[in-house]
Amino acid sequence: MAQITGTLYNDIADAYAAIQSSLSGIQTSARVALDAIVDVDTATYPQASTADADAALEIELALLAIFNNSYIAAGIIQNNNSSLLTAIKALNDFVITNILGDDPVTDKLTTWINVTMEGHWDGVYCPQGWANMSSDAGYDISGWNTE
Repeated sequence: MAQITGTLYNDIADAYAAIQSSLSGIQTSARVALDAIVDVDTATYPQASTADADAALEIELALLAIFNNSYIAAGIIQNNNSSLLTAIKALNDFVITNILGDDPVTDKLTTWINVTMEGHWDGVYCPQGWANMSSDAGYDISGWNTE
């Protein structure tokens, strides 16, 4: 049976850890931007003049719907990662399938992560983002050495 190399597994794990890191705050950041538009009247135009109120209203009317749609889209992106998890599951299942022996599946993957991958990680241990996404894909990561 063929097995992927530790270097290839690390490259994929690092890439997906970066994706997880990027996605983890996307909705929060979009909300901060939306709130800035909502608060434009008090933040940008603190004077209570009619001209300032008109200017703030013009900005809010022009941008509020667009930034709200962006916030909603960010939530969908952050919470709909099923295709990413399918890819992670395929890779981890491939590794497990190609490890010989009668050890339980969890032990096989934990040994792969903690022992076989030693020296292949860019850091000392498995990237936390990869572990998080592997957990989301249904794997028991309680025994994994992570950053």
